[in-house]
Amino acid sequence: MTDRIRVGAMLLDDGAHKPESLVIETEACLANWSYVVASSSSQLGRQIEAAGWTFFYMAGEINRRGFGFNDQSRSDRALAELIAAVKNDNCNCLEITNVTRGSFLWLPYTKITAHARHIQKSRSFYDLSSMPAKNRVCSREWLYDHPRPLQRLPAPGVALEAWENEGGSRAGRNKPRAV
Repeated sequence: MTDRIRVGAMLLDDGAHKPESLVIETEACLANWSYVVASSSSQLGRQIEAAGWTFFYMAGEINRRGFGFNDQSRSDRALAELIAAVKNDNCNCLEITNVTRGSFLWLPYTKITAHARHIQKSRSFYDLSSMPAKNRVCSREWLYDHPRPLQRLPAPGVALEAWENEGGSRAGRNKPRAV
């Protein structure tokens, strides 16, 4: 499996909604995610857009490290953390952009860098119909229909009086304070 973890590799959530006309050859990976076989991100993007769907590319990089004594366990740990981060961003695909192997205090690690990707029918990423109920975003209309309650500010004289009682002075700081 470590030969699949390379720059340009794509992973896809097994439960992701895809266009019916899209045929993607995949190979099982871990945590209900699969490797996309024989397709690059650009080929996959063209196929998805030809079906009238959108293939989003999220700008922020996601970096995860996996420590372990063999390459397989390190890669699996880093990949599992990447998948969790991508799921947290409500995305259903990821593209690996960098794989680094090294050690820290003589403990070997594998660092995988990826970008979250997302396949969906709508052109806007925050389409309410495709998001889980717990992560739904309020529409602009809702914000304008429900005005924010006004804050009551104290009258100017009350604020000035409170300031003077705490040692403030209108004439400056030359006024002696009572100790």
